[in-house]
Amino acid sequence: MNFEIITLNNSNFVINLEKIINKKVIKFDSDIFADSEICIKWQNLSFIKKQIFIIHQFSFETKSINDQIIELLLLSDLAKKMGAEKVFVILPYYPYSRHDKSFDKKLNGPVFLFDKLFKACGIDEIITFELHNSLVKNNFSVKTQEVNLINFGVDFFNKNKNIVLDDFKTCFLSPDQGRAESIKQIAQFAGVDFAYVKKERIRKDFAVSRELIGDVKNKNVIIIDDIIDTGNTAIGACEIAMNNGAKQVLGFFAHAVLSKDCIKKLNDSKFKHIFITDTVLTKDKLSLTDKVTQTTLANELGDFFKKNYFNY
Repeated sequence: MNFEIITLNNSNFVINLEKIINKKVIKFDSDIFADSEICIKWQNLSFIKKQIFIIHQFSFETKSINDQIIELLLLSDLAKKMGAEKVFVILPYYPYSRHDKSFDKKLNGPVFLFDKLFKACGIDEIITFELHNSLVKNNFSVKTQEVNLINFGVDFFNKNKNIVLDDFKTCFLSPDQGRAESIKQIAQFAGVDFAYVKKERIRKDFAVSRELIGDVKNKNVIIIDDIIDTGNTAIGACEIAMNNGAKQVLGFFAHAVLSKDCIKKLNDSKFKHIFITDTVLTKDKLSLTDKVTQTTLANELGDFFKKNYFNY
């Protein structure tokens, strides 16, 4: 395959991927005009008859996620104008993925609007990690491939058994009902117990854990979820597990949004430790805590590339 990989982010994820596939990723830069409009700086390159892969990671620290979406649209459009035969976009975190329904649950949510924008700017295919609702991709106009992290999560804990106390049983815990079925499947695949928490959303960005369904007494509880944002849902699930006799509580979260004062709340929580991936750019937030460890998904993306797109 005649291809190039381009990005606006010079992250550890990108650096790790370069080593895995033994190919340099081309860095583009964005800029902002005085009136706040965004531009992508042109490079003297030709993408004629090439397959272009754009890696676009989002940060919730440096600038608005909405500005970063505009950057992606502009870069994708520019790649097509530079002659790209096809444009593939790697979105480790799919923006607005939680907004698949309107606030009153009666209409399709804005995630489908962004899918239309991705189509309009020339994106042919999207590769993403662990969608909040896997079913939404079936209704997207842009072909969307999801890299599911079930195997990754199971393998991670199998290879790092030192993080749990071997003298006690392990239980995977879903912090809400919405993810319960998928976490149950992971637990069955891993051969461990399963439980979930019933929660109630009190207001925007705030939910309360109401009831634990399952037995966590004297067990190592691992709370698994696709996103940790404000931390309220995860911390509530941790507290209810400890109140029901859990020996210790760990967390494993794919997308570490970590908004507002989430890090401080995690530091003050009863979590023994938390593991996250590098789908989201966390800037220097992780330097504020020794309770959170980040692991890369570059290997998973490299394997996906090799299996589905090219050999290296």
